[in-house]
Amino acid sequence: MARRGALGWGLVVAGVVLAVVAVLLLTRPDGGLQPWSSDGADPQEYAAQLVTETNAARKDEGLPALTVSSCAAGEADQRAKALVGQQLEHASLTPVLEACPPSTVAAENLSRAAATPHDVADAWLASAGHRANLLDPALDQVGIGCLLDDGEMLCSQVFLGP
Repeated sequence: MARRGALGWGLVVAGVVLAVVAVLLLTRPDGGLQPWSSDGADPQEYAAQLVTETNAARKDEGLPALTVSSCAAGEADQRAKALVGQQLEHASLTPVLEACPPSTVAAENLSRAAATPHDVADAWLASAGHRANLLDPALDQVGIGCLLDDGEMLCSQVFLGP
């Protein structure tokens, strides 16, 4: 979770976040992860489903849906590609803001999981910082870039606001 141009939290925090997400996914009331396989997985469809899950969560909280921004999606794609084979670590969001004017606010959620988009969204919602990004009323656009990385779906969710 990165927010408003802040630098990444570092490898230790990224590791803790990944551990929390894994625990949250494995301790679902129904006994764990919904079945998911990277075989035949379509990263663009996965990203579209994450947008749907994000907007459903916002609707549940009485917030307007985010519009999909092609600029945010392009930046999210680049950010995800930079993380292939690496630990999840947030980079500065300043380049996103520079690339996507007139936005002045940006935030990011990251995930790498062998899980459904629903499970990823649930894990983000169970994490205070990720939840804050998803439900921030100041953010009105989203773009998500996903790709397969060693049998898991790696995604960057970039939010923009005025």
